Amino acid sequence: MAMTVNLIEFSTLEKDLAKTRKTPFDYLAPKTGKVYVVAITRDGCPACERQKPKLNRLAAAMAEKHGNKVVFIRTQIKYSSDSAEESLRSKKMLRHYFYPTNVILIRTRDEGAIEYYRNAAPSMSELKKNIETALEIAQFLEKQTA
Repeated sequence: MAMTVNLIEFSTLEKDLAKTRKTPFDYLAPKTGKVYVVAITRDGCPACERQKPKLNRLAAAMAEKHGNKVVFIRTQIKYSSDSAEESLRSKKMLRHYFYPTNVILIRTRDEGAIEYYRNAAPSMSELKKNIETALEIAQFLEKQTA
């Protein structure tokens, strides 16, 4: 079961959020019992380009091991030296500064989506270890809501 990393352009995320009253994290992590791995990447970012194939391999490995319990999302930010506005808006909305930033979200019953982990350009082994731990917590929380 090969899982791909779901791509959401930041402009699309902004438009979708404008139609709802959800926070960005509630929108990106809608269900309990799952782990949502969000990679925030930007046009023209060399570290982002290096991370993409590694993230794709990790997503495939997680899908093979955990099925649809781990969801990978890449939010792509448009950027050029002439236009940094979208990058500035994303930093405010998603509370990041560096590219790529990886965030792991889990959903709770009473607090909605919460941030379990955040790091700028982590190694895939570190990201994997944190995904595994977050999945244990997410499954525990899912049982609490049943």
